[in-house]
Amino acid sequence: MSDAQKKSERLYSLDLLRGLDMFLLTVIGPFFSALNAASRLPDGVMGQFRHNWGGFTLWDLIMPLFIFMCGAAVPFALPKRMDGGRAGWGYWRHVVSRVALLWVLGMVAQGRLLSCDILLINPFNNTLQAIAAGYLVAAIVLAIRSRVVRLSAPFVLAVAYALVLHFCGDYTMDGNAATRFERWMLALVTPAGSKAVELADPGYSWWATIPMFGAMTLCGMSATNILLSSDSPLRRFGKLLALGGVLLAAGLVLAPVIPAIKHIFTITFTAQAMGVCCILLALLYGVADILRLRRGCGLFILFGQTSLAAYMCHEFKPALRAFGKFFEPGAVHLFGEKAGPIAVWLGASVLLVFALHLWRVNASSKR
Repeated sequence: MSDAQKKSERLYSLDLLRGLDMFLLTVIGPFFSALNAASRLPDGVMGQFRHNWGGFTLWDLIMPLFIFMCGAAVPFALPKRMDGGRAGWGYWRHVVSRVALLWVLGMVAQGRLLSCDILLINPFNNTLQAIAAGYLVAAIVLAIRSRVVRLSAPFVLAVAYALVLHFCGDYTMDGNAATRFERWMLALVTPAGSKAVELADPGYSWWATIPMFGAMTLCGMSATNILLSSDSPLRRFGKLLALGGVLLAAGLVLAPVIPAIKHIFTITFTAQAMGVCCILLALLYGVADILRLRRGCGLFILFGQTSLAAYMCHEFKPALRAFGKFFEPGAVHLFGEKAGPIAVWLGASVLLVFALHLWRVNASSKR
């Protein structure tokens, strides 16, 4: 098999997992919200679509998986921009431009940048910015030529952050070190009278959590390196599955001592999340790339290849719902009141898929 073919094989698995992640965020989650609006679902079901302080829900996996998949794409995007294994101007220009783009889009999506009111703008409070931070960390680590440093970097970053959390505070929403640092940092970088702190999602930390964002990105990068190794396909599958199992087990074993908290990415939550990510990628690699069972995956591949557009569309979901509401009166007339929320969801989802299809066609025509 040629190098080009090998690259294509790996990209299929990556696009598929990334697509499943975005499909969960933009279609499955809203579907259950619509079902809950039509006929109240059990709390045990809807609880999987919330971020609780402590524990691990299905909804908690979306952000770390997105960061992991960004790291998984690094071996395809960055090494080819190096000059003889060294990171030169072209390399850093690409990294900085990518980080800047993600940062600005993150501020548009959730940082209220379009309000043009400096007292409302939050400079760092979005998943895209977390990806940008992790991508920058991964780029710096990749530019270091020492193999030992590259391999040890994710563990050093994760452990260092975990030690600060454990010994410089507690694990309550107000008493943890990451949240306290977040408030201090926001007061430092925002003007007097800023409402960034009071408008921010309670309990979330971003600035202090950059080392963990970097560790997750590097974990994704390591996963792809396993799949690009010279081992046999089955051996690659086994190695990645084993890595996922070890990470998941470590997170579960440590959980009684260090609670798994998504808001501040404690080491137990991160280890569990990265373990699940590695296991999912290994399973998809085995199914889609080794067994080549790909029938019916086209929709997920679409979401995977347009993941950034899908994420931004989700952040502007009122526009999608406005389109879906055109179908609500007819659905209610034909099927009753409970059909209204489902019709809105279906209309919004169809428009989203159509928009992503146009995005991909347009992107393909420019290549």
